[in-house]
Order: sequence, then C-alpha cells, then structure tokens
Amino acid sequence: MRILLSAAAGLILLGSCEPKNTAKNALPSKAPVAATDSKPATTALGDYEGTLGGKYPFRLAINFQNDKAELTGIYYYLSQQKPIRLWGFRAPDGEIWLREMDPEHPDTVAAGWGQRGKAMQPFAYFRLRPGGQGGLMGSWQAAKSGRQLPAQLRPYQNRTPVQKANVSEQTYFGEFTAPQFTVPDMKVTQDLYWLSDIETLSEQSLEELEEEHRNHAAGSYQGYGGIDSRVTYNNRGLLSVALRDEYTAANVNSRFWSVVVDLRTGETLETDEIDPARKAAFLAACNAKLQQQITAYLDPTTSDNEEQDSVDVAGLQSQRIGPDNPPDDMLIEDGKISFNHDVQYDDMSNFTRKIYAQQFRVEFTFAEMARFLKPRSPLRRLL
Repeated sequence: MRILLSAAAGLILLGSCEPKNTAKNALPSKAPVAATDSKPATTALGDYEGTLGGKYPFRLAINFQNDKAELTGIYYYLSQQKPIRLWGFRAPDGEIWLREMDPEHPDTVAAGWGQRGKAMQPFAYFRLRPGGQGGLMGSWQAAKSGRQLPAQLRPYQNRTPVQKANVSEQTYFGEFTAPQFTVPDMKVTQDLYWLSDIETLSEQSLEELEEEHRNHAAGSYQGYGGIDSRVTYNNRGLLSVALRDEYTAANVNSRFWSVVVDLRTGETLETDEIDPARKAAFLAACNAKLQQQITAYLDPTTSDNEEQDSVDVAGLQSQRIGPDNPPDDMLIEDGKISFNHDVQYDDMSNFTRKIYAQQFRVEFTFAEMARFLKPRSPLRRLL
C-alpha cells in the first residue's frame, strides 16, 4: 500500500464497491472496533518544543489519561517529522516519565522501569521535571543503550498560521500502511495522528491486522488488503485526503471515503460548512450538476458509451440530490471542491455498483463554492 501525493485520477477498484459508511457491514470482522476507541480520553498538560543534547530539535505534547491516571503523549524530531507515541506516569515527587511505545506491541508494563529501575531499557524514554518559565528539563535515554542526552523544553508558541502538513507513512507488520501528518502545533498533530490511526481507518484492531498479516504470510489471498491514501490538497491550512481500502472474500469489496482537516484547529470539515441559509440553493446546484452528468453519461452518441441496460438507465434517471438525499464525502483538489452522490436503486447489480462508485461526484470551483459557505468557514481560505 502507498500514499500517492498528487491530485491525479481516481482510485481503481475491483469486485463490488461500497461507500465507507455502509461497506463495513459486508466485511467479516471478529470484533468490530469503534472508530474512536483507539483515542484515549485525555486532558492536555502542555505542548513543548526543545532540543536533545542542544542539537536535535523536537516537539512534544503531554496529556493526562483521564480514566487511568497515566500520561500519554506524542513527539517528533523536526528532521524526521514522524510522530512517536509515548506512555508514562508522573512520580510522587512530580518527575515525569515517558517511554516510546510501539503501536504493534502497545504494552504499558515495563519490568524494572521507573525511579528505582535500571537505566537501560529496550525502549527510549524521557525523565523530565518542571523548569523555569513553564518549561521542562531532564534527560532522554536511548533504547538498549547507555547513551543519555539532556533535554531542554519550553512551552510551544504558535508563531505563524500553518500552511501545510508534513506527510509520511507508518507501516504495520511489514504490510499495512497508514498516512501520518505533522504540523508545528502539537495539539493539531495529535488530532491528525488519531484521525489517521490504522485502527481508526481500517475499523479493525491491531490484533486483527496482525492475524490478517499471518494469514497472508501463510499464502492466503483473502482478508483485509490494506489502505491506499492520496493527498489531494495540502495548502492554505487545509488538508484533503482520499482513501480506499479493500477486503477480499468471494470477491473484492472496496470502500472509498475522504477526510478534510483544518490544519489550524485539527477539526474535520464536512458539508456542515454550508451556510444553512444557502443550503437549499446548494442542494439545487448539486442536483443540476448531477443531472448534467447523468445526461452526458447516458448520451448514446458518446464514442466511449456502451449500450445501457434498461434497469440501469431507469435507475440513473431516477437519481436526485435534495434535502432527503444530500451529497457527502467532500474532497478538495486543485481548483475545485467535489461531493459524492452515492447511486442507489432497486435491482442494481454489484458489477454496476462497482462502475458507479465515485463516478458521480458533483464539482464546484472555489469561486462557485464561495456562494454557499458560512461567512467564517475555513474553506474560504481557498478563494
């Protein structure tokens, strides 16, 4: 699987295809995982920036995990832009202990780790104490090594509005990948981390993914096939990502969905960015564009058009966008915003469903879209 950093053509699908909000019902799962289960309920303790040994700049966020009286966090080196999960605790004397966590083996018990334990551990970790002016100071201990570097941190101050996210990917079990994003604001980086977490995207637990990997290694071609992601827009403080995953049983079932994020707040943006006073006009414009697409699609004079089954012709001609059937799945690309219309009608075959998946997206230029947006919508930055 891979990240395609372009606004290029759509995703190829095989077998039957479903939108994200319905396809999971067709995908076998031993233990369904809620999309938010992997994100702990936390209270932010602080966002920091600093250096290790005075020469390795990094950023760090620390949270208090409400239900377990534990600490969690994320940090990344500016040279790598790869977020690393942290787990730990606050000792009775106020010292903060945070250790790196491997998402594939998220154990939280480390024998002999702590103030009375051995310094050398199989993971890297921080020991921090409050410093002057709200900062932290202490040390960072390398994994499986006696190497120790002093850590100096100060509260992070947001200096300029974020324009773009740094993009990378994380591979799990040597097979499954998920996108990763970082920005200077650590609160937003944490939101992005959990939004693109492999369990959130796949709606499967790490244990299930590990079992899928073992099955594939043993020669099975069935099961979960992983996630493809495509960054379609990354500018002006807005990030848009198109995603597809698949599950192979008797055939290949695919899901398609998109995520749009305000990089300055970490909030996801959806069709609720439409001004309520302009919603009726927006839906009417969407429906007009949809009807134009359907007419062009069914035009028998088009050179690449094949004869359509009468059931499918009638089904397409019955499609409408309105208050009871609004478009969804907003996607930003260079110069345009699009929304998906999910074609549904009686007696539609799986093969036809495959052909129609993401086929009927209604598109607006940024200028066209401006007429329908809320006055303070982050999407107005596109203009």
